Parts: sequence; C-alpha cells; structure tokens
Amino acid sequence: MNNILSIKNLTVKYEHILALDNINLDVEKGDFLAIIGPNGGGKTTFLRAILGLLKKESGEILIEGKNIEKSRHLIGYVPQISLIDRKFPISVLEVVMTAILKPGLHPFFKYSKENKEFALKKLDLVGIKELANRQIADLSGGEFQRLLIARALATEPKILFLDEPTSNVDPHSKEQIYEVLYKLNKEITIVMVTHDLLAISKNVKNIACLNRTLIYHGEPVLTENVVNQMYGCPVDLIAHGVPHRVLGEHETHNHKIENSKEKHVRNNKANNSKNRRTK
Repeated sequence: MNNILSIKNLTVKYEHILALDNINLDVEKGDFLAIIGPNGGGKTTFLRAILGLLKKESGEILIEGKNIEKSRHLIGYVPQISLIDRKFPISVLEVVMTAILKPGLHPFFKYSKENKEFALKKLDLVGIKELANRQIADLSGGEFQRLLIARALATEPKILFLDEPTSNVDPHSKEQIYEVLYKLNKEITIVMVTHDLLAISKNVKNIACLNRTLIYHGEPVLTENVVNQMYGCPVDLIAHGVPHRVLGEHETHNHKIENSKEKHVRNNKANNSKNRRTK
C-alpha cells in the first residue's frame, strides 16, 4: 500500500472522557478524504492529534512512515476560519510570507524579492494574487479561506489538512474553494473535516465517518446503516439538489406525531366530503 498517513489504535482522552476510541486508518498518497460526523464526535480532536497538538492516550500516527516529530514539515494545516482574528493589520501577501519565517530571525528582518515571488505564486494557485496588497480585514469569507490555504501551501506540504474549510462562506465561495482543492489534489493529498454533506459525492474520493470511533472508511456512499450509527438517529440527506431520505426502520416520536396529525386531517376532509355528498 502506498500510504502517506497511517494511524494505528489511536485513543485520545480529555482527563477521564474518551474522545477517540481505537482509531485505525490508512490514507493513500493522492487521496482526497473527507472526515464527517456529528458535533462532538471527535473530528477536530482527530486532526489535532494527527498534528501533534494533543497528547494521545495510546496508538501510533505516522506520516510517510515517520512519527510526527520527524515529519511535521510534510504537513500543511488550514484551521477553522472562526478561530482567527481578522482585525490584525497585515496584508494578504505578508500572511503567506509568515509561513516561511525561520526561527531566530532578528527584529529588522526583511523579506527578499524571492520570498515575495514565492508567496505570490501560492496566492496565484488559489486565485487571489490580485489581492496581495489588500488588508486581511477587507477580505470576504471565501477570499480569507483561500488565503489560509495559500499560507498552508507555502510550507510545500505533501499532505494538507483542513478543518471546516467551507463553513461561514456563501455558496459561490464554496464552489471556488472546492475548485481550488480539486486542482491541488492533483499534486498533494488532502484530508478535510466537513459538515458539508453536499460536497461529498462530487468532490472527494473517500470518506471517513467518525463518532468517537471510526464507523466507516471507503467510497463516498452513505448507507442507512452507516448514517444511523454515525448520528445515532434517522437523518435526511440531500445530494446534488435531490433529497434522499435515509431513515431507520422505526419512526421518531416527532415523525409519529406529524403522521398522526396528517392522518387526522385527511380523515376529517374525507368525512366532510362524505357528509356533503349525503346532503
């Protein structure tokens, strides 16, 4: 197997609370993997554990066969947009260049012409080169998200991790972001946490369904059984604009109430019609 990421028996706890339970997952080079699941299911925890930002209870995480301490330079990371202060006075170009700063630089360090040209190429990759001199506070949500992707690319990673890259952006910006990711996936492996089920069937190659443990890993096809295990209840999914109802064998209490109301209304209408014909 040509794996870039291998996770074996990963368990993570917050004090005495089990956040991730015995996760095993292999990601091949060139994959575009979406990690989905309910809120609180451990998706962001999973990413943070891979990045070495959380201490694991047990297990092994390898990037190209090496532990995170020896392979951190192979990783690019795009955090949730809501976690970043966009009021900081810095230009788009400067944000990308901060990714290439080396430790121990003196206070009067200046970027070289080569540094600027390198950063501009990354901005061009995500389609916002013309915004290089703009302040980040003036960017739209979609533009700012593409800026974060450009900054992650400045480290020249072999695998790119993204945490909810299309949250809080408009539909047109979502399409632009997925177009960027699709293009980038020709060169690097992508692992993306998302709630955007609409994106799964047409943009990613594989999915991993996570709810504290790994429920499913494979092609982006959600069966009734997988969805019920992942969310713990029946769920309605919509893909490509066409609703697909994914329900268990039993109805929820609310569904029963609604069905009872509808049946009552239908019976009343039928009775009224019958009475009118009798008269």
